[in-house]
Parts: sequence; C-alpha cells; structure tokens
Amino acid sequence: MADRRRATLGVLLGIFLAAVDGTIVSTAMPTVVGSLGGLQYYSWAFAAYMLFAAVSMPLYGRLADIYGRKKLFYVGVGFFVFGSVLCGFAQDMLQLVAFRSVQGIGAGGMFAIPYTILGVVSPPEKRGKAIGLGSAVWGISSVLGPLLGFAVVETLGWRWVFFLGIPIGIAAVALVATSLAESTGSADPDVDYLGAATLVVGVGSLLVGLQLLESASGASLPLLAVGAVGLAAFYLVERRASQPLVPLSLFRDRTFGATNAVAFLSSFALFAAITYVPLYVQSVGSGAGSAAVAVFPISIGWSGTSFLSGQLVARVGERRLVRAGTGVLVVAFALAAAVWSTTTPLPILVANVFLMGVGMGALTPPLLTAIQDHLGAERMGLATSSQQFFRNLGGTAGVAILGFVMNVTLRDRLATVPDVAAIGDLQRLLLGSGTPPAGLGSVMMAGLRVVFVASLGVCLLAAVAAWAVPGPGAAGPSPLEEGEVAADD
Repeated sequence: MADRRRATLGVLLGIFLAAVDGTIVSTAMPTVVGSLGGLQYYSWAFAAYMLFAAVSMPLYGRLADIYGRKKLFYVGVGFFVFGSVLCGFAQDMLQLVAFRSVQGIGAGGMFAIPYTILGVVSPPEKRGKAIGLGSAVWGISSVLGPLLGFAVVETLGWRWVFFLGIPIGIAAVALVATSLAESTGSADPDVDYLGAATLVVGVGSLLVGLQLLESASGASLPLLAVGAVGLAAFYLVERRASQPLVPLSLFRDRTFGATNAVAFLSSFALFAAITYVPLYVQSVGSGAGSAAVAVFPISIGWSGTSFLSGQLVARVGERRLVRAGTGVLVVAFALAAAVWSTTTPLPILVANVFLMGVGMGALTPPLLTAIQDHLGAERMGLATSSQQFFRNLGGTAGVAILGFVMNVTLRDRLATVPDVAAIGDLQRLLLGSGTPPAGLGSVMMAGLRVVFVASLGVCLLAAVAAWAVPGPGAAGPSPLEEGEVAADD
C-alpha cells in the first residue's frame, strides 16, 4: 500500500510538472518577450510546445507497451527537465521556441503516461474518480501557476520560471523508481516511426505555414503544401503499418470520433484564450500581476469542476457532463465576445474567464473516462494517448491559427495608434516602461475580440459533437483491422 501511494504521488507530480508549465509560462511570457524581443514569435513559443507534445504522445503510448510505462515516464521527465534548463538559458525568442520544442517532447510523456497508469490500476467503476484526482492535480497546478509565475518573475526573474521544474522532475522520478512495479513491456517491438515522422512533418509544416501567412517571405504557401502532403503521407503510412500510431478503423467508431472531436474543439478555443488574454491585460499597462489575475480564474474553475465532474461520472454519465461542459463554454465565449471592452470592470472579466474554466473542467474527466471504458483495458494506452493527442493538437491549432488572425488584426490597427508604428514597438510596454499610448487598449481589444468570436464558433461545433457522444449501453468498440494490434496486448 505504501508503495502504491508513493507511486501515485510520483505520477501526480509528473502531471503537476506538465500542468504547471502551461499557466506559469503563459503568465511570464509577456515579460519574456519584453526581455528577449520577437513579439512576432509570441505564439510560436506555445505552439511549438503543444505541437511536439501532441505528436509525441502516440509514440509514447506505443513505446510504453514495448519497454514499459515506467521507463517511458523517465524519458518524458528527462526531456522535460532538459528542455526547461535550455529555456532558462535562451538568448532570443527563436532559441526559446526551439527549446520549448524539447520541453514539448517531454510533456508528451507527462500528458499520456500518468493517465494511462491511473486508468489501468483503477477498476472501471473507480476510473472516473482516479482521473478526477489527476484532473484536480492538473487544476491545482494551473491555479498555482499564475501565482508562481508572477512571484518568480517579480523576485528571481523570468528565467527561473523554467528552472522551477527541475527539482519537481527529480522528485517524480525518484518516487516512481522506488515504488512502481512494472506490468508491461511485452508488446511486439514494431514501432511506427515513419508514421510519427510524417505526422510531425504534416502538422508542423501546416502550423508554421499559418504563422508565416502574414509575412512577405513567400514561405507560407510552400509550407502549407508540404503540410498537406505530409498528412496525406501519414494516412497512407497508417493504412499499411502493422502497428499504426492511430488505427484508422477507429475513426469509424462513434465514441472514438465524438469524444476526440470534442476534445480537439474545446481545447482549440480555451488554449487560445489562456494564451492571449494575459497579453491583452499586460499590454494595456496593467503589469504582470494583472496578467496572472487574467489566467487565475480559468484555473480555479477548471480544477474545481474537474474534481467534481470526476466524482459524478459514475452517477450522472459521461454524455450529460460533456454536453453540459460544452454548453457552458458556448455561453462563456458568447459573453466574452459581447461584453469585453477597454472599460469593462475587472470583476466581470474575472467572472467570464472563470466560466470558461468551469466549462472545460466539466467535460475533461468524462471525455477520457468515456473512451477508456469504451476501448477497454486491452487498449487503455491507445485510448488515453489518442484523447490527449487530439486535445493538445486542438490547443496547438487554436494558438497558431487564432494567433495569426490576431496578429493580422493588430498589424492593421496599430498604424492608427500614435507612437506605436509596428507590433515590435509593443515590447517596451510589455516590460512596463512608459505609459501606453491612447488607443492601444482599443487595438488590443479588437484583436482579442476576433479570438473570442472565432472561439465561440468553435465551441458551437464542440457542442454539436457532444450530442454525438453515445450514452450508456452503446455498442462496443469497432474491431481492429488486420495488422492493427491492441495497444496493451
């Protein structure tokens, strides 16, 4: 029992390590950009992290079946800590983007492996509570992130935001190494590296191409073309792979398709809000403290509702909770698009972003529980990694696409603001030097409103997908096609 508790604590520390990074870095990034420059790469620092986390998760799931979850847990933490050290020593924004990619590779393990372990060690009737516990730790981490981000930036400097994860990672590895009994590692050692490579090329090229659309470099269209070819190649590779990263037959399964669609779309909307709301708040002269306040309510709503939702899954059912969560997200983004302005009182903004967190927290545990129960213990790794893959891919796409739209809006509007001739001139304001010029708040609000309106449309699509989530007694998972082997066999 003592070993199980230590192992659980180590796994939860791994979840904490990946979760706290999201909000602590989001809070600190305006100051980071003010120090390093390169505001045009602001969204890249988030997109690179989430992209590599997303594309590495299916590979982690497959490698864990071969070499064991315990070893892959070490690999994930190792990459994350190494990337954190590199980020702490970054000298410009392009270096930071590259090092955040290394961090993202590690985060892929932290997103997938801990929840796989929680799903396997828990019986079906207690799986929701176990995932709710992991979600609560995730939420608590997200609550602490803005506070830690503000405190560290104000006292030690922004570089220590990245160094903070080093002792946490060491403690997580030590606890798991001394307590977790390995139970896997006998799967067929056939790894779909070609599928992983084509996925990275396809998704990565598309996202970078979207980021470059606003520039005059002419590189965006070729990159978008490479991305389309890469995704087509990924499809062809997966059709022929003996051990595909994502079995294509599952896309014909209603539960698999609906739950992952909701995960993708809800993350698309919410992560864009988490990324750009702090930038808006700090750029109009309120400082890093207000940037922390902007993210903090999302974290509180997400953490508290995730824990409650996990406790209610067995009684209420996944379908009702998912529909309720998407409904709350629709209301939250509709209010944001309609109400937010440069004169909106801070309490209203806080209540609005809190509602965003409530919506996301309500649907997170039931989505993962639904797909884990549906695919069963023999495909637990596949269920967990696919859900986390689509969730992070949605967040990556949201940050990149809505970042592009927001940057275009800012570029067009900044010309009307005296003393701010280009986006790069905002950097001194992010450092808190000088008084924001008249009209800057309206320009930033115009960019953020575009993000809110687009997010509202995406949340409406998520609500539609939520109605496709089957209820209790739905048909079991579709059988694996020839050549597709269960993930945990």
